[in-house]
Amino acid sequence: MKHLFAATLLLSSLLVLPVSATSHLTGKIIALDAGHGSSTTDVGATGNCNGTLVKEVDVNLKVRAELKTKLETDGAVVFEVPQYSSRKERVVAAEAAGANVLISIHHNGSTDTTADYTQTFITQNRDKKLANPIHQALVAALNLPDAGIKHDGYGMTVYGSIPSILTEAYFITNTNEACDFLTAEQARVQQEVGAFYDGLNAYFGSGDGGGSCSPGQAKQGKC
Repeated sequence: MKHLFAATLLLSSLLVLPVSATSHLTGKIIALDAGHGSSTTDVGATGNCNGTLVKEVDVNLKVRAELKTKLETDGAVVFEVPQYSSRKERVVAAEAAGANVLISIHHNGSTDTTADYTQTFITQNRDKKLANPIHQALVAALNLPDAGIKHDGYGMTVYGSIPSILTEAYFITNTNEACDFLTAEQARVQQEVGAFYDGLNAYFGSGDGGGSCSPGQAKQGKC
C-alpha cells in the first residue's frame, strides 16, 4: 500500500494541467470591414485556380465571418462594417458603433501569379500600436515574406479617430493561395483568422488598447 501511495504521488507530480490562455477581448467592440463589395463589380483582386476564379471580396467576407465567430466566443462584440461605396461612410459607421478598433481585411493582387507576401497599412502613429502585434502574428502564421507596416493614406485608415489598420495578408492572385481557398479546409483562412485573434488579444492585453471607453464611445459622449 505504501508503494502504491508513493507511486500515486509521483504520477500526480508529473501531470501538468494545461493553462488556458487569458483573453483580453471580453467587452471590446471590434469593427471588421471586409474590403470591396460595394457593388457587383467591386470584387477586388481576382485569383485563378485551374480555371476557377476566386474573388478577393469572397475571401475577405469569409475571413471576417470566421474571425467574428472566434472573437465572439471570447466575449468580444463584433461590428460588421456595411460595405458602403464610400470608405469614409464605413469609418463613420464603425465610430457610431462605439468600436475600440477597426480592421479592414484585404488580400493583395498582382499580374505575377507567384507573388506573395504580407503587408499592413496605417496612417496615424496611434495605428502602429494596433498594427504591430497583428502584423507580426500574420507573418508568423502565414510564413510569408514580410513587406512591413507602411505609413500611407490608404483605404479607411485615413479617416476617423479609431485606431485602424488595413491588412493585405497574402496575394489571392497567387495560384497556391487561390487554390487553397477552394479546398474544404481553407487552411490559409484559418491561419489568418488565428493570427488576427492572437494579435488583437496581445494588443488589448498590452495596455495599448486603452480602457473600457473606446474612441467611438468617447466621441458620442457615452463615457
